[in-house]
Amino acid sequence: MSVQKLFGIIALLLALVSTSARAEYPARPDGPVADYAHVLKPADAASLDSELRAYNAKTGRAIIVATVPSLDGQAIEDYGLALAEKWGIGGKKSQDGVLLLVAPSERKLTIRTARGVDTRLTDIMSGRIIRDVIVPEFKKGDMSQGIVDGVNAIIQQLDMDPAQAKAIEEAEAARKASQKSNEGGFPIGALFWLAFLFFFFVLPMFGRGRRRRRYRSPWGNAARDIMLWEVGKGIARSFTDHDDWGGGGGFGGGGGGFGGFGGGGGGFTGGGASGGW
Repeated sequence: MSVQKLFGIIALLLALVSTSARAEYPARPDGPVADYAHVLKPADAASLDSELRAYNAKTGRAIIVATVPSLDGQAIEDYGLALAEKWGIGGKKSQDGVLLLVAPSERKLTIRTARGVDTRLTDIMSGRIIRDVIVPEFKKGDMSQGIVDGVNAIIQQLDMDPAQAKAIEEAEAARKASQKSNEGGFPIGALFWLAFLFFFFVLPMFGRGRRRRRYRSPWGNAARDIMLWEVGKGIARSFTDHDDWGGGGGFGGGGGGFGGFGGGGGGFTGGGASGGW
């Protein structure tokens, strides 16, 4: 690895560590509802707490609802995964944990799933719940009702037979594929990013091949690599459905118990979906 790329990687890692260090995660609650952003109506919060405790006692699955006043500059997927780790959602053996996280200030929400539930609550179905059940109520200004409806939809999906859940997922995937096919054409956003790549990176590289420079900044290639990475992500986003998106990254089990809700955590590997309103 060249010195230039090493400098770039170190700079990027320092930036990520700095962001993570600044994040402040709320303390682990005593139950399944943690409304730190105060968006739930008292009656809804009490009803959800009772419902989710009973569901956990019956099935062993831990569904946690959390609202936070701020994501501290993090992507909601990363924040949700870190929160699930810190709180220890789901059991180490069963790995039956689900986190519904809402950040009203950033107008973002995410559903994070552990391995034990991802055959029933798939990424596509998580996105569908966000898009078709929760977000419409959020747009009406009734966040409390959106969360209640979202939790009920999550429970309904978890209780579904895996074969039926798979059939619904395949139908939803076919619908999305058909929708994109009907739209036709090459995404305009992708054309923009490809043009950006060509004029600002490809052509200058040919120019540098014809001449030698006496001095080259050690940050030059590293900065270019980072920019290329960001441009690549921009191109990828041009091809995706913007109503919901899967999360990246993951982690193993968190330490400590979580009351009667699994205890120990584990199995969150980036499954789920996110959205906004």
